[in-house]
Amino acid sequence: MRSKLILIICALVLAMGACTPAQQPANLTGTSITITNTPTPPAKANIPTPLAEATNMPLPPPPDLPVVPAPALVRIDFQDSNNGWGIAVNDGGYLLRTVDGGTTWLNTTPPGVTGIGYSTNLSVLDVNTAWVLVPNADFFTGKLYRTTDGGLTWTSFDVPFGGKNIQFLDASTGLALADRGAGMGSDSVEMFQTSDGGATWLSVFNNDPNRPDSSGSLPLGGIKNGMTFLDANTGWVTGTRLVDGEVYLFVTHDGGASWSQQSIPLPAGYESYQYMPQAPVFFGKDGFLPLVINLSSTTDFTFYTTHDGGTTWTGDPKNAKSVVTPGSYAFADALHGWCWDGWTNLYSTTDGAQTWAGMPTGLNLSGQLSQIEFVPGTASQFNGFALTSVDDAGHSQLYKTTDNGISWTPLIP
Repeated sequence: MRSKLILIICALVLAMGACTPAQQPANLTGTSITITNTPTPPAKANIPTPLAEATNMPLPPPPDLPVVPAPALVRIDFQDSNNGWGIAVNDGGYLLRTVDGGTTWLNTTPPGVTGIGYSTNLSVLDVNTAWVLVPNADFFTGKLYRTTDGGLTWTSFDVPFGGKNIQFLDASTGLALADRGAGMGSDSVEMFQTSDGGATWLSVFNNDPNRPDSSGSLPLGGIKNGMTFLDANTGWVTGTRLVDGEVYLFVTHDGGASWSQQSIPLPAGYESYQYMPQAPVFFGKDGFLPLVINLSSTTDFTFYTTHDGGTTWTGDPKNAKSVVTPGSYAFADALHGWCWDGWTNLYSTTDGAQTWAGMPTGLNLSGQLSQIEFVPGTASQFNGFALTSVDDAGHSQLYKTTDNGISWTPLIP
């Protein structure tokens, strides 16, 4: 299966392309803009409240935001069974909001904004507060848009990065891992912090060997695929490189200024396999580390867990009950999770990924599944959303479940 991993890495490298290093930017300011009803489109910060604990109450649904029928969604982010955000790529691209569980999608695209698409980054704090990063043509700078009223009004900022990973921990504290160039098996990145909601950004790390301030604590080698911060100081970057027995997991305790590789225990006999970890998911101190394992004749997918905020990680990929078929995954809380291979195999866990059980869905998405989301519902049930990739006709499908994934109803058929 090493050839499969090599093909994945090559595709990522080709997509990012080679580039020259960017100069460290100055602080930048923003301007305020308001949506109309037009139908078309560091300083170390104090430790904030984790993202999962945001408690803002939803604002009333805006009456004058136009509906976008059958949007070609490529990204969804639900905060509860009714409220969610989305990115669509049809008609030049939309930023969308739903207040009725995905049945209707409202156009919250900031006026005059173009270029919303697959490369657009979305960071959602709650039903009212979100940031959208749209890269410029050079993909090394971009425009960041922030709303605090559910998309009615936006503030825009010119920022010194165009993509990769962005995360806001509270209304003020944000972090960004920016692409600075890629080569064969290597990936140059730069780390930024903000403490004023995205108005200004401070560069705290880069690993570009051509820059005098570069550092190798997060290696140039390896393709970085994810970033998650637990608080303003502690975070992880995941990725992969062709090294047997290596789990590419690096941790920082100073807001991204320095990094060290974190050891993950592997069972005996697993030292000769290759691994692809993905960005951790946290619910307070409880967290999950998704881990793809390329065995000699197959590919397994398992989840290491932590209960001490990522200080230690444990897992048992030899236990068949903790292994699932690779696919899209989502966790609704520290106990309940789902993993779907995109065909007919949907697995669920009720014990924090210690064991997984297969379950019928009555829905075969024929390998087109691109994302699933699950949120708490009512009466111990969980609501879920399944999004397909955009087909050749420019159309994507969205399905919803209200019974933990057993039955699914089309919202965008």
